[in-house]
Amino acid sequence: MLIIAGIGVVLGFLTYEVIYYFNPFSPKATLSWMIAFVIGIVRQHALHRYFTFSHKGSYVKSLYKAFMVDIGALVFSAVLHLFLVEVVHLHHRWVWGICLLSTALISLIFLKVYIFRPVKKS
Repeated sequence: MLIIAGIGVVLGFLTYEVIYYFNPFSPKATLSWMIAFVIGIVRQHALHRYFTFSHKGSYVKSLYKAFMVDIGALVFSAVLHLFLVEVVHLHHRWVWGICLLSTALISLIFLKVYIFRPVKKS
């Protein structure tokens, strides 16, 4: 689980950096965070599904559950991100890390309990 999480962090940071570099819209850092976060939901879901939990249930159903959990984390982290970058004036890379940690905690709590819960046999 930690290896997959580490791979996700590296890929997530690279995704964010590329989006931030090409993003012409404002607030640049927060919009880049949000776009990279949504891409990360799909990427991390697939990585955890195939390598961490070996989930056998419906891919679409488990991805839907992941989005339901992570949309709440996205809203929370977008507000936090906007505040820390635009009001507190922290560097956007530091804020990326802070928001990553906050959303990772939310996701970790729900990942095994809700998203990849074992499928009941009928």
